[in-house]
Amino acid sequence: MSKSIEVMWKEGFVNEAHLSAPKVNDLYNRKSQNLVDKLLNMFAVNIKAIVWGCVVMLIIMSLVGAPFLGLYICCLLAPIVIIAKKELKKSVDLSKGQSSYDYIVTFNHWLKNSIKVYSGYYRIFYPLFFLGMATQAIVSKAGGKLIALLLEVFPTSLIILGQPYYIWVALVVGMVFFARYAEAIYQWDLNMVYGHQFKKLEELIADMEELRK
Repeated sequence: MSKSIEVMWKEGFVNEAHLSAPKVNDLYNRKSQNLVDKLLNMFAVNIKAIVWGCVVMLIIMSLVGAPFLGLYICCLLAPIVIIAKKELKKSVDLSKGQSSYDYIVTFNHWLKNSIKVYSGYYRIFYPLFFLGMATQAIVSKAGGKLIALLLEVFPTSLIILGQPYYIWVALVVGMVFFARYAEAIYQWDLNMVYGHQFKKLEELIADMEELRK
């Protein structure tokens, strides 16, 4: 090739209404569509992974003697599946008949709104997930031995529902912590799975905006 794709873009890609490089425009169309399709496919696979993960986890939890914890976590994950399916249905309404730029920008707008919806639920999910795990730890044999040891080291007469007060304080502090940093935790988790694709999406939009000037 005598010219790199970057050079072709800079020389030929202008406002699509006055497009002078149809091949470059077609390249953008395919690149945009492929990226969107890949992300949507990843979202769909993630839904299936959560559903099957719940089934496997429930079986494992039952085998190790914690069926109620498994059922509890499944109940917490169920709204995520429902939200995910609703959000994916919204993506169907995105018009593929738009220009490649308008389409990718519309998709990015939908993506950010979806992330906000998920973030709202995760503010509830993480504290409740912590509560479930902590409760299971407290009622377990190992947890009982640990609490007995704590009572020996830090004796107290203030017992609430069979537990020393500082256990309840720790639970409340933990829930407040996870509620406070739920969005940050979710963003970290999100970037672990989709970070590379999100970066490619941002770079694609930035390139298209620069070349449309």
